[in-house]
Amino acid sequence: MKHTYKHLSEVKKKMHLVVYTINTLPQTHLARNALALVTRRGKANASYKIYISKFCSGHSFAMHELGHIIYQHLRFEETVQSQVYERLKGAWNEFSKYVSFNSRTEKHAMDSLVRLLLNYAMDMEVNSKVFDADERESLIEDMTRAEYRRLSFLVEHQVYGCAEARKRLARFEYARMQDKKAFLATPVFAEDYGFPRGLSWLQYIDLIIMRPDTVMAQISEKFRREQGDLLEKDKKIPCKIVVQAAGTSDISAELTSEVLQSESEKDAFCRCGKTQNFTVHKLGSEVRNFIVGRAIDTFDDARTDYLYLANRGKTDNILRGKTLSHSDYMPGNIYVIVDTSGSVQEERLAQLLSLFSEIKEMVGSQSKVIFWDSDLQRINSLCYGIEDIPLGSSTNIAPALTYTASRYCRGNDRVFIVSDYFDSLDDWLSEVKKIRSGIGCSFYGICWTKKSDIDFLNKTDLRSFCNEVETLFVEY
Repeated sequence: MKHTYKHLSEVKKKMHLVVYTINTLPQTHLARNALALVTRRGKANASYKIYISKFCSGHSFAMHELGHIIYQHLRFEETVQSQVYERLKGAWNEFSKYVSFNSRTEKHAMDSLVRLLLNYAMDMEVNSKVFDADERESLIEDMTRAEYRRLSFLVEHQVYGCAEARKRLARFEYARMQDKKAFLATPVFAEDYGFPRGLSWLQYIDLIIMRPDTVMAQISEKFRREQGDLLEKDKKIPCKIVVQAAGTSDISAELTSEVLQSESEKDAFCRCGKTQNFTVHKLGSEVRNFIVGRAIDTFDDARTDYLYLANRGKTDNILRGKTLSHSDYMPGNIYVIVDTSGSVQEERLAQLLSLFSEIKEMVGSQSKVIFWDSDLQRINSLCYGIEDIPLGSSTNIAPALTYTASRYCRGNDRVFIVSDYFDSLDDWLSEVKKIRSGIGCSFYGICWTKKSDIDFLNKTDLRSFCNEVETLFVEY
């Protein structure tokens, strides 16, 4: 039986003078974490649009999104984010301990954390003012029911994210056997973080800034429960998780099925495509940067060793620490599938593979180079060095993807396909989608070509593949 929330009529009365519509969240976004959101595209005179997933039932989701409108959370978004950014900068040293990033992504991590904290603070205000404290269990049950339906949809239809969905469902069903009150997802409640109910979002932001260690540890634990395998074993939130969470906040960019349906194939490709640059590069620094940027993840963490110099002739009682560079991140393996059908000179293949050899100390120790034409020819360990390159004849790379994934790949690994792309790319794409849904590893392509042959980029199967797999085009 659905719960009738006490403040439902009050919320509806307050919305009489507000122009808004309630829509179904487009199916293209069902694999994301958001079950509901509200937007107005940042325009002060635009109507509000509430999007609710088809998996949601009852009034709780609509009431929550209406709460964001009532408390004016979507007004002056840039000013609001700037306010929080300035507050966060003063306490960044404390917050940065919980977010993994490198020097190139620090600003990106800060921006994402600002959006995440805004989302938490605004949810605290809504959930403490729109819902009574004794309605907490009903709200949790509504969200758990909707999340269960969403995950079941992913598993049933074998779409992207179904492998992780299957794991979460299995863990939840086991937990429910032990405790009927076990939940799959939970809203953000102010009281869970030791804050009083009924404050404004800005007051909650100030309280969060004052208590970074307590709040961030709890946020990290919340992510750990709800997103399990995506987190490392310490209490850090990887930058990609912060970005993912911030990207599904209630102040995210507007999604409309009408816009998605009206866009042409070409425009959709240019907007969403993995491959943004079809320039043909010479074998040099651009290719090296492409490989390094996608094969290596570095999550740096500076720590202070307070025992350093403690026994080195000190004359006072003050321990002077030394800052040490430290990383808890375990690099993934890379698997380089090399098309050896003979269309590219052996010398050029050797030059390209030497770029992979340069980074062998910075990737997983099980990284391999797999030589393939229409069948497996040889496998070399990247760490122990590459022998001479075997030469084949015909090309059939799709089985190489299946072979590599079934024997080696894990979720944190990367697969590079080195080929002239003159093969059945529809088969490649089919295999990539299967592997992503089951394992989740990343794919990248390096395509040998000539500027004079650039017309072949207009082929539908190649454009479809490049839409899913980021590809760099390299001169023969």
